[in-house]
Amino acid sequence: MKLGEGETSLSSQLKHLYGDGESAAMAAMVMEGITGFSRDKRMNHKEELLSADQLYSLAEATKRLLKGEPVQYILGECWFGGLKLFVDKSVLIPRPETEELVEWITADIRQKGLPVFLKEPTDADETTKLKILDVGTGSGCIALLLKSKMPKAEVWGCDVSEEALNIARRNGSELDIRVDFQGVDFLDKAQQKLLPTVDVIVSNPPYIPQGEASQLATNVVAHEPHLALFVADNDALVFYKALAHFGKKRLYDTGSIYAEIHEALGEAVITLFKEEGYQVELRKDMQGKDRMVKASR
Repeated sequence: MKLGEGETSLSSQLKHLYGDGESAAMAAMVMEGITGFSRDKRMNHKEELLSADQLYSLAEATKRLLKGEPVQYILGECWFGGLKLFVDKSVLIPRPETEELVEWITADIRQKGLPVFLKEPTDADETTKLKILDVGTGSGCIALLLKSKMPKAEVWGCDVSEEALNIARRNGSELDIRVDFQGVDFLDKAQQKLLPTVDVIVSNPPYIPQGEASQLATNVVAHEPHLALFVADNDALVFYKALAHFGKKRLYDTGSIYAEIHEALGEAVITLFKEEGYQVELRKDMQGKDRMVKASR
């Protein structure tokens, strides 16, 4: 089978599941992963025959995609804010909406004029000017992207899942970005004492009530880690309560909490933070959904 035929065939087989645009994008990702060729190179080599190993990889990827497995897990990689990350079923696949949360934080810090964006050596104490904690770090995507944008900031990430922490540490090592990843159950107040006092707390915590599982795409529910997705129906704001209480003890006076939220729970999250004495701002994502909050001391 020729390279071009392989990509066309895969896209065609996926159409009934994902539609034209998404199936073509998935096929392109798979073929780039299998051949190592960019789109332009694949166009130039579309008449080239696939090797036996490449045909096997294509057949295996096709089989898994038709079962609804996310292409990112099949390839073992995804892109987030320009960073190429390793991912597997231990961690959520980073979403574009989460990049918006990082952009919000970065814009706010830039507005403050802190000298954390320079890579060149300045003085030895520059990392003391900004401290960031990512709660529920998963693949490390938020923490690593923030550190890549602000090399002089000191960044921590914590997660209850040892498997997720292994992924985050692997990503930090492969990207040569230094973030301190720690194993902490954030809902355990005793373990919270292991975490630093910081200027910024950021989190994309579990926030989907368990009862809504049937409303999610099958490929999400069947393959992505439930620990990172779901909370009990009777306590959907459990992580925001923990963030608010933790912030009152371990957030500097001028600090802020930035968190991704359930689109239907924006007002509830705002009320929770306001009742704890925070000033709160709600923002919509690129799709116009209430998706993130900033709670400031």
